[in-house]
Amino acid sequence: MEGAFQACRNCKRSMAPAHLALHEAHCLLFLVLCPECKGPVPPAKKEEHCENGHQQVWCAMCQQSVQKHLLEFHEATECPDRPVECKFCKLAVRLSKLEIHEHHCGNRTELCLHCGQPIMLQELAQHTDVCRGEQAQLRKAWLGFNTSNTT
Repeated sequence: MEGAFQACRNCKRSMAPAHLALHEAHCLLFLVLCPECKGPVPPAKKEEHCENGHQQVWCAMCQQSVQKHLLEFHEATECPDRPVECKFCKLAVRLSKLEIHEHHCGNRTELCLHCGQPIMLQELAQHTDVCRGEQAQLRKAWLGFNTSNTT
């Protein structure tokens, strides 16, 4: 089915051959291609398009120069200084500082709610699983010991 479509010589859009001639006539009269992004733009809007879309701006977080129309994407997915959440303390930390922050944060200790021992945060989840199992076994053994003593 894709072979049935043809591309406009001006805007490069794909369309059915039956519509191509009319589209190209309109496209060549009323649209120009942006020299930077190659997108079709009305001639009256070309300058505005280039200024607003392709203007260089600075990322407020990392001070990198980015095209204005790409800034939002850069800040959300590419910026090395965008805020991300620490998996231990849930604070917002710059991505570029996250590894060192989580190293220090994960080495802090908290008391285990089950056994009362101080455990490093980076090991707390694994310890809790093991500790719960050990506590359950101790309870089971204690209950078994108590029921055997009462008979």
